[in-house]
Amino acid sequence: MAIDNPSEKIRELVKGDDFDGVGAALQVGGILSPIFKVVGIAKSIATRHQTGENIRIAIVALCDELERIQDRWPKDLESALDSDWFKRAMTTLMEESARAVNDDRARLLARFAAQGCFPIEEKHRQENLASYIHDLARLGTDDLQMLRILRDAYKDVFNNDPNLRDPNHFTLHNESFKQAADKLNIHPDDRLSLGARLNGFGLAFEGVPQMEGHFFRPTRRGIYLLSLLEAAELSVKQQN
Repeated sequence: MAIDNPSEKIRELVKGDDFDGVGAALQVGGILSPIFKVVGIAKSIATRHQTGENIRIAIVALCDELERIQDRWPKDLESALDSDWFKRAMTTLMEESARAVNDDRARLLARFAAQGCFPIEEKHRQENLASYIHDLARLGTDDLQMLRILRDAYKDVFNNDPNLRDPNHFTLHNESFKQAADKLNIHPDDRLSLGARLNGFGLAFEGVPQMEGHFFRPTRRGIYLLSLLEAAELSVKQQN
């Protein structure tokens, strides 16, 4: 029996306080859609972790986003879904969704996770997808604003030297960062604390102190996290 829209079927069956409906979904879907396997993995994880409305919302959003980007599915999708990295990512997504402050945050985390499952470039990063989900769940609005400012201020450096081999390139663009921070009224002390906080996540790095003080620049990890986030945010807008 073919199912035209697996995500809609999942919305219908994943209700109540547990994932009992998933068994029926798997029987109906069989191997017709790998998306049902995603829900099956979620069900196995849920037996060992807290369940709740936010988790169900996240699982549905994850499946919906995976369906939306199915043109990026690898040929060995079944093996990918059985991998340790995917199960770690699913576990982290469910844990962080349970702690999310609202439904929208749980959905965003899920779409973010889906975007990181099958990266177009730097495929080695999927092994650490769970850590990206974990980091995003702990970043505040000011953290992300700071990371975006760093990314935009130093974008020419990444374009001209993607491997970041010459630290002097960053010092040449530090004035652009200061101007952007000034425009948003971010106090120099807050720039320091936010930069240090991002540094703790590995999303920014403290450069060689200049005469005018400390400065931070984004890392490749930080740029990648923003790329997943902005793809997820765009998807949310398109769904609304």
